[in-house]
Amino acid sequence: MSLSTRSRLRRTATALSIVLALATVSCGSDGRSGEQQSAENGPDVADTDDPNADKIAAIVRDKLTELDLSGAVFGVWRGDEEIAAGAVGESPLGVPATRDMQLRVGQPMEPMLSTILLQLGEAGTLILDEPIAKWVPDFPRADKITPRMLANSTTGISDYVTNPDFLKIFYANPIKGFTSQEIFDLANARPPLFEPGTSFAYAHSDLCLLGVVLEKAAGKPLGDLLKERIFTPLGMDASSVVLTPQMSEPILHGYTNERGVFEDSTFWNPTAFLNSGNMNSTVAEVARWVRALGTGELLSDTAFTEMMADKTAGLGPLTADKYFAFGTVHLGSWLLMNPAFGGYNGIALYETESKTTIVVYATLGPTANANANNTVPIGKEIGALLFPDNPPKVP
Repeated sequence: MSLSTRSRLRRTATALSIVLALATVSCGSDGRSGEQQSAENGPDVADTDDPNADKIAAIVRDKLTELDLSGAVFGVWRGDEEIAAGAVGESPLGVPATRDMQLRVGQPMEPMLSTILLQLGEAGTLILDEPIAKWVPDFPRADKITPRMLANSTTGISDYVTNPDFLKIFYANPIKGFTSQEIFDLANARPPLFEPGTSFAYAHSDLCLLGVVLEKAAGKPLGDLLKERIFTPLGMDASSVVLTPQMSEPILHGYTNERGVFEDSTFWNPTAFLNSGNMNSTVAEVARWVRALGTGELLSDTAFTEMMADKTAGLGPLTADKYFAFGTVHLGSWLLMNPAFGGYNGIALYETESKTTIVVYATLGPTANANANNTVPIGKEIGALLFPDNPPKVP
């Protein structure tokens, strides 16, 4: 996710991750599973009483055709009540998609790191405004960069994803893994954009470094921290942090044409976007997280107020009505996450006043535009349907 994308890969990798569809499998009156019925009868769409459910499903189906997408999973919740959910298209190609498929989460993982940061801050494990030199003394300008700056992308560290050397390495072999040090070397190969804390520029480098700081401060791997502090409290049993391309069936397959050929990109190595994209989950569980994020369920009132505050307004292009804070884009009353990586496009929207969650994940078709996040127009149209007087103004 980036407010100003500058390269093809940045558009398709930006963190920004989301998924939507139910992880639960419904059974019909004949006892067959949702997957079996979907394979025989077409799209796996939930049967709800909400008058907008059919309209939402129609929006996704129409956009799937219009944008040449292979498959999509989606869901909409009002509070904890599901008002629409489903899967359309195929994944893998030739097989109907289902709502319980695993996918690459991407950017919604970023505010998870910020949530842990705020929790550790309240516990006194670290201090949000203390230089990270305590944890990573050899990192350039570590005496000026703080954990808060990392979470808000105000460090000025160059984004390694836009480094041409990274692009060459990644596109030559997208199965290759990356270590944190390799990522830091690529980030620091170019000069910083500005002095820490003086402006804003979204950078995957910040999230990777924040993950390392959290691990060192807590003395635990990031995967364990996420499981203990996010997944388990929210009942996200199908979610996991991965350091390999492995995924568990059933899988929403990623497809892309960004290397000039249409290919299955499902098993591209997620550590290319370490700590901002190396998580697998289902649509239902991503939506569960988005609801918790929007209500501050895992934070104290003080920490939640801090997480939602517009303290970055005025930095770079950010304003009180459009700002980035602790891993989340704020657009008026809407929270936004829009991940994209290796054929996976996603959008998660949360309307704070009505507590409405919209999540859509889709994968590309042969002629789809790999330079854009193709779920953004889907999410915007669903939002406009539900809130005609307050549609999400997603850039």
